Amino acid sequence: MRRTLATALAVALAVAPAFADEWTGYVTDTHCGKNGATKDHTADCVQKCMKGGSKPQIFNEADGRILNLDSFDKVKDLMGGKVTVKGSLDPATNTIAVESAARAK
Repeated sequence: MRRTLATALAVALAVAPAFADEWTGYVTDTHCGKNGATKDHTADCVQKCMKGGSKPQIFNEADGRILNLDSFDKVKDLMGGKVTVKGSLDPATNTIAVESAARAK
């Protein structure tokens, strides 16, 4: 029985990272917050704020939460429109490990 449970757990842990969650909304940063979560927020603004210590984020329209992004490079060319970010969320840091990003449909 223990061996079966251990095998099932190992398989579940091996498969779990393959499933990415997704969030859709506007990219912002910790300085601008929800005020920056618009189509008018530019990549230059986010980069300027990041030089001052801000971190990139996405305002998730589905639940109104703002989540940190571990990479701005994957979303900066998508500024000015809604973005769908795929990745995995670390609930301890509220940070998405961005696997991919694309214009939202």
